Amino acid sequence: MTIQAASSIPPSPPRERKPVRPIDLARHMLCWPFYIMLGLMVIEALLSAVTTYLVIEAGRDFTKDQLLTRDLLMILAAQSASYIVGAVSWIYAERAGFLAYGRYMLQFAHENRHQTKSLTDKDVRERVEPFLTGETFYVYFNLLFEIEGDLRLFLGLVFNVIVLGTQIDGSLPVAYAAAFVVLFAMQWTMRKPISRAYLDNQRMTNRMAAQGYTAWDNIFTGNRYNLRLWLAGFKAKLRDGLKAQIKAIMTKEGLSAASAIVGLAIVFGTMLHVATSHAGNPETLIALVATLPRQIEMTHNMHQFTSGWNEFLAVWTRLRGVAVNTHPEFDVNFDARIKLDMLVLRDGEASSTVTSLDDAVAMILSKPTGRINVRGANGSGKSTLLTSLKAQVKNRAYYWPTADRLAFQFAQGMEPEDMDYGDDEGPKKPAKPPGFSSGERQLRALREIVAYTAAEMYLLDEWDANLDPQNRAAADALVEELARRARVVEISHRDRV
Repeated sequence: MTIQAASSIPPSPPRERKPVRPIDLARHMLCWPFYIMLGLMVIEALLSAVTTYLVIEAGRDFTKDQLLTRDLLMILAAQSASYIVGAVSWIYAERAGFLAYGRYMLQFAHENRHQTKSLTDKDVRERVEPFLTGETFYVYFNLLFEIEGDLRLFLGLVFNVIVLGTQIDGSLPVAYAAAFVVLFAMQWTMRKPISRAYLDNQRMTNRMAAQGYTAWDNIFTGNRYNLRLWLAGFKAKLRDGLKAQIKAIMTKEGLSAASAIVGLAIVFGTMLHVATSHAGNPETLIALVATLPRQIEMTHNMHQFTSGWNEFLAVWTRLRGVAVNTHPEFDVNFDARIKLDMLVLRDGEASSTVTSLDDAVAMILSKPTGRINVRGANGSGKSTLLTSLKAQVKNRAYYWPTADRLAFQFAQGMEPEDMDYGDDEGPKKPAKPPGFSSGERQLRALREIVAYTAAEMYLLDEWDANLDPQNRAAADALVEELARRARVVEISHRDRV
C-alpha cells in the first residue's frame, strides 16, 4: 500500500499489549544447551552418590581387614568423574545464558519497534535502558546459576540420602527430610520481606546506574557548575543505593544464619542417636564415621539449598522488574505537546496551517513525493509531530531523529561500498572505527540512508544541524534525491534556499 492510498484510511486504535510475565522471559532459557546441562547434572549427582557408597564399602572392608588399594582408586575415579562432568555442565550453562539474553533482546526489539513515542521520554529511558545495557544479561545468568546450583545441591542430597538410608540407618533420610521442611518453612515465611528488599535494591541501583549515563558530558565539558550539580545527584543516589543493598543483604543473611543452626541441630542430633543405637556394631559406626565429612557437607548443602530459595526469589524479583519494563509505556498525552496553532507546513511555495493532528497527517500523506518543511518556534512541537507520524505509519517511514545513536555501517569502520554480501566468506572484518566530527557524521549518515534504505516516507529532524555551508549543500542534494522517490518531511536547522 502506498502512502497516498494510506491517507484515506483512518488510523487504527492502538492495541493493548499483553503484559510480559517473568515466566515468559524464563522460557527463553529452554533450549538444547539447557537440557544437556540438566542431563550432565544428574550424572554428576549419581557419581557423587556412588562415591558415598564406595566410602561405606571401604569402611566395611576395613573392619574385615580387607581394605584394598582398589577401593581407594575406585573412590578417586568416581569422585573425579563427578567433578569433570560438573565442570562440563557449566559450558552448556553459559551457552543457555547467552542464548536467553539474545532471545530477550530480539523480543524487546520486536515488541517495541513501533513505540516511537517513547524515544524522547527521559523518564522512561532512565528506567528501562539499564535493562538493555546489562541488567537483563546479569539477571539471566544469576537465574541460570541459581537453577544450576540449587538443582545440583538437590540432586546430590537426594541420591546421597538414599545411599545413607539403605547402607547405614533409615532414620538418616527422615532427619534430612525433617530438616529440609523446617528450613524451607523458615525461608517461605520471609519470602515477602526479602522480595520487597531486593526489589527496592534493584530500583535504587538502576537509578544510580542511570545517573552514570550523564557522567561523560558533565565531566569532560569542564564546567564546574554542571559537574557540582551532577556530583550532588550522584552522591544522593549512591547513598540510597547503599542503604537499599545493605537492607537486602542483611535481611537474607540473617535468615540464612538462623536456618543453618537449626539444620545442623536436627541432622547431628540424629547422627548421635544412630551412633548410640548401634554402639555394638563396628561396621555401622565405622560407616558413620567414614561418611561424617560427607554428611557435614550435605548438611551445609541442605542449608545452601533452602537459603537458596531466597536467592532464587531475589533473582526472580529482578526478572519481574525486567518483565515489567519490557513494554515501556509512552505518555498518553504525548500528542498534546504539539502546538498546532504555532506550526506551518510548507510544501514548495505553499504554506498551510492545520487545526488537528489528523489534518496534518492528511496533508503530509496527500502526495507520494516531494518535501514538506515543518516550521515553528522552539517548543511548538515540530519534533513531536514527526515522532507521532512515525508511530502512525510505522515501517512505511524512515525516521532520523535530531540526536541519534543509530547504528550505521560507517560508524563501525566499514564503508557501505566495502560490504560484500555475495561473498561466501561474509562481510569484511570491520577496521578500527574512525573518529568523525558531528558534521561529518551527519553527512555520512545521510549518504547511507539514501543508498541503503527504501521507505515511502522520510522524517528528517534537523538533518542540517552541525553542517557548514559546503556540506549543507551536499546534504540538501541528498535530501532532494530522497524527495524524488518518496515523501520527505523535514525540520531544517535553517530555512531552505
